[in-house]
Amino acid sequence: MSDGGDPYGGPEEEDPLILSPQVEEALFSLDTPADVLSAVSSVMVEMREALELGVLPPSGRPLPGIPGAYVAAMPRGLGLIEFHETATDKGERGFYLARVIRTDDYPAGF
Repeated sequence: MSDGGDPYGGPEEEDPLILSPQVEEALFSLDTPADVLSAVSSVMVEMREALELGVLPPSGRPLPGIPGAYVAAMPRGLGLIEFHETATDKGERGFYLARVIRTDDYPAGF
């Protein structure tokens, strides 16, 4: 019997990872290689775990000159993800994933 709440298991939780349009495109574009998609997903899992523990992701490094901004290395040397500490609409800690910087976006020797 229903208690009048959500029939699928409780109140809807707010996602602590906020994706920029550029990151959404990297995740949902048919042109994104599978290895890049896998690497971005892996970093996102690391970020969720870090949020649960109340720490920064282990691969996160401060971005000089921009307070609260960091870069995290993607596995297999595929690039970096720029992210910023933020808060969700409900005031909970979160990360704004600003952009995916793929190594194959730059010519060799750049």
